[in-house]
Amino acid sequence: MEPTEQGHFSVLVVEDEPDHAALLQAAFSYRFFPCTVHVTASSEEAIDYLLGTWPFVDRERHPLPDIIILDLGLPGMGGLDFLSWLSGRAEPWSGAPVVIFSATADEEIRRRAFAVGARDYVVKPADFNELVYAVEEVLRRWRPGGEAAG
Repeated sequence: MEPTEQGHFSVLVVEDEPDHAALLQAAFSYRFFPCTVHVTASSEEAIDYLLGTWPFVDRERHPLPDIIILDLGLPGMGGLDFLSWLSGRAEPWSGAPVVIFSATADEEIRRRAFAVGARDYVVKPADFNELVYAVEEVLRRWRPGGEAAG
């Protein structure tokens, strides 16, 4: 998947907790990563974003993601169900790597997430500096042109 601009890429964060979403956005901007972060608060809103339905019709303002960061404990359609939906799609954006950021380290949930298409699984760090480091590692591995991309 090509970055939205040369060297610049788009990240979609699917996170229902406003404080967690704000911390993730702050972690991305803390080191001036060359990306634009868009946040949706539910799987359903993320689906609307990906499909380009209102209010996400304008792809300049709402570009397709190069990476998706997904919380599993979402209201309505949970994160695992969203992953199942995404893995059944044929659109080019359906291949964007999905990285789970979850509060749980439960091995069974981790295994299920990988089984339905997650590419990485990160337990949400409590410390902001650790969160910045986790975001750096995710971007190093999964950004377009990164070592695991391709």
